[in-house]
Amino acid sequence: MTKIRQSFKNFLEKIRPLKNSSAAIMTSSYMFLLVMITLGMGVSLPAVLGYQLVQNQSQEASQYLQSLQKTNIDSAHDWRIWMRNNVFDNETIFIKAQSHTNKVFYSEHAARVANKKHHALFFSKHYLLDMRTWYDFDSYHFYFTQSATQYGNHFTVWINLYKVVDIIKITLSTVLIVIALLLIFGIWRVWQLSQSLTRSLSEVSTAIKHNSQDLTGDGKEPNYRLPEPATPIEVHELASSFNQLLDALSEKEKLEKQFVSDASHELKTPIAAINGHLKLIARRGKQHPEIIADSLKYISSETQRMQHLVENLLNLSHAQGNPLEITLVDIGALLADISDNAAFGQTIKTDFPTDIYVKADLEQLREILLALLENASKYSPKKSTITISAWQKEGQTHISVADQGQGISPQEREKIFERFYRVDTSHSNQVPGSGLGLAIVKKLADRQNIQIRISDNHPHGTIFELILQG
Repeated sequence: MTKIRQSFKNFLEKIRPLKNSSAAIMTSSYMFLLVMITLGMGVSLPAVLGYQLVQNQSQEASQYLQSLQKTNIDSAHDWRIWMRNNVFDNETIFIKAQSHTNKVFYSEHAARVANKKHHALFFSKHYLLDMRTWYDFDSYHFYFTQSATQYGNHFTVWINLYKVVDIIKITLSTVLIVIALLLIFGIWRVWQLSQSLTRSLSEVSTAIKHNSQDLTGDGKEPNYRLPEPATPIEVHELASSFNQLLDALSEKEKLEKQFVSDASHELKTPIAAINGHLKLIARRGKQHPEIIADSLKYISSETQRMQHLVENLLNLSHAQGNPLEITLVDIGALLADISDNAAFGQTIKTDFPTDIYVKADLEQLREILLALLENASKYSPKKSTITISAWQKEGQTHISVADQGQGISPQEREKIFERFYRVDTSHSNQVPGSGLGLAIVKKLADRQNIQIRISDNHPHGTIFELILQG
């Protein structure tokens, strides 16, 4: 007995966590629906069938009463003639005839039924209940009774409804058995179906848990991908959407790691150089004072380089966090101001009308254009020309910065917006800057939905084109 109780307890412990699962909810909903259908059919079907059978009995009783009303029954002889001409089941139908002379005639067994004390049912006086004790259901007898009077004669018909009750019992038992079987089979089938539908969700959930453990585990590279089950389609689409999000987050994490690595490398070089010159001054400065000036000059240059790098890193951070202040920007006035105050070695040429307006963040748009001009100046000969143009076409505003520099190959055009990327790595140390200018441009442009298009400037050079909506 103890083992049975323990087994039952273990079973309850296993199914308790499943009570709020999708499978359990679907199964319980199906059970509730099926129970409601069972109750509805169990009540309505026997009720309708019983009502129809009772109606048939009522019609039969009315027929006998009509026949009695057409017959003048004054004596036993008249009663026998009527009984001989009307055949009926003496175990089911009982008739009592009382003439106007107070003579009473009974069909077979009718006297026993007529002299019993019946209880009229609450909903109709035509339905009678005969019982010995209230708890002895086998002694219950139901009758339908109807009376009529004609020429002083009074007639009463009782119909025993035991056949109707038996039919209702058989029908109700059959319905309950069939529904019970359907209920058992249905619950099993719904449980199997719900398990198959939720299995895919369970697989996705398990994969998410494993990924979470990997993130706090032994430092191994976690597998961010989730399984994408073919069915059901909703789970497939959900897992696919999650994988797209995870891919984006993974790619962002890789870029952040690369950014930290590149920033560390960019800062490591000038710091090492400054440290080396400081040690040189400390070691040989007294004996060779002439090296102090050169070392200090180099330290100042490297310090400015570090300062510029830090400023660009801060600008890149601000580009992602500062709120936008969208206003109506006069593109002609903005380009004129930039070209008039540009301090670059190249000649700045402009080509734009004075009536172009667009909704944008003025300061961030100015920063984008200045960064493009600075990039064009760094990679262009000193005696070349940089052209700033603007025009409108098909509801869009175009701004281009064209240089006459070394150009950018199609393979490198997607990479130049990466942090610290340089087109010509062999001369990267000769070109001033930190390699963050175009990365800042891309961040600022993306925030305002500004498209950047790169093309060749024939016969040589590059064109950066900004496309603004409106």
